[in-house]
Amino acid sequence: MISISACSALTQSDKPATKRWWLEPYQVEVAGNPAGMPETVVLSVTAIPGLDTDRILTLSDDAELSQFAAARWVDHLPELVTSLIERSLQATGQFEVVTERTASRPGNCLLELELREFFADIAPGGALSTVRVAIKGSFRCESTAPVVFQSGASVPIASERMSAVVAAFQQAMDSVTLDIVNKIQ
Repeated sequence: MISISACSALTQSDKPATKRWWLEPYQVEVAGNPAGMPETVVLSVTAIPGLDTDRILTLSDDAELSQFAAARWVDHLPELVTSLIERSLQATGQFEVVTERTASRPGNCLLELELREFFADIAPGGALSTVRVAIKGSFRCESTAPVVFQSGASVPIASERMSAVVAAFQQAMDSVTLDIVNKIQ
């Protein structure tokens, strides 16, 4: 009896359960592919220091980077954003995303992205205000000049609930994804 009550103490906690949050790839509508064959693209996503995490981050007005308690993305941000961008590019029918191992093959394009912002802003009074997502990138193909760009979005947070924060991140990521696709077409 003592061992049963000791085991139940190990499985119960007063701490809130960690919730994992999901983002969907953006389904970009594009006019047909004039060349017929999709561009083969190698995608590389990195993050500035502090953003390579699975935590959902906050940034205060005095530059304190923190996180929401018991809330995580389904993976670290570089892997999450890689998956979102890859699936969005492939859904256009204009791009086939391949692994970095095939980067040296002739004819492949390279899309390099760096996450610069991916957090919720906290206003001076402590309330959530906006979500910011910013990505710097470059796109190179053998046949065209390289394109260097920055893309960002700032979306107001509708309420203090975590689902509203995630919805704002989804909207910001959709906007950034659409902008990236438009810049590399």
